[in-house]
Amino acid sequence: MTGQGGTGGRGSYHMHRTDQRAWCEGDAPLSPLGKEFLAYWHGKCPPGGGFPARADIAPDEMLRLLPYIFMVDVLPDAPGGPDFRFRLVGTAIVEVEGEHTGRLLSEMFSDRDAYAVLWRQYRDAAAGKVWVRQETLRWQGRDHVHYEVILAPLQDEAGCVSMLIGLAHAPER
Repeated sequence: MTGQGGTGGRGSYHMHRTDQRAWCEGDAPLSPLGKEFLAYWHGKCPPGGGFPARADIAPDEMLRLLPYIFMVDVLPDAPGGPDFRFRLVGTAIVEVEGEHTGRLLSEMFSDRDAYAVLWRQYRDAAAGKVWVRQETLRWQGRDHVHYEVILAPLQDEAGCVSMLIGLAHAPER
């Protein structure tokens, strides 16, 4: 989901993301938790179209998902192109990757070409598409982790995508 290192948990070791694959929502092989997350998000979409607003997301309605949830502010006019600031990062994500709240995606992945799949997922989600990414997180001297990351748009009062909500976790294999 987020960075190449961090503080706390496994994230305190240098991490590499490999085997990245991404799909549009309809084509993705989803885990049960991924299906639950998307069912919740779709249930919050307004009947006439569009996306849920941040205010539509109620933590008490998705207690089982909370440790795996992250929220990102979309910064369309950032220097160097669109960027994304992590507003909230769930505790289970922090245990795996370390804390990233308040950080920019460009700080963690400055080489947009090397992480093209990840950057595409964020840009496309900001454009209103739901994307699913699967990858392997690898640390030297540690077990690797297979990871599923889902990003979905949230809109503001004007109907513009201003935030993303995501789910990041290691599905059962």
